[in-house]
Amino acid sequence: MTKLDDLHGALSEMLTSILPGGVPAGKNGSLADYLRKIDRLREELGDEAPPMLAHYLEKRSYVKALDFLEGRDETVKPNC
Repeated sequence: MTKLDDLHGALSEMLTSILPGGVPAGKNGSLADYLRKIDRLREELGDEAPPMLAHYLEKRSYVKALDFLEGRDETVKPNC
């Protein structure tokens, strides 16, 4: 499993836990635990992270970061 896979998993679990109808964060860890893990993975990726992903993580735009990892990044679509 790669660091990007780990990041994808952490983002998915965190977002699932905080969205309506999702698994409460206490089942798999607290929200603070998820945030610490995501920050740690961001630091570990360092310069290996694609620039847009690094930007999303720095700005804590976690939905956009997950979209990027899943190939649904808005920046690659034509803006017309």
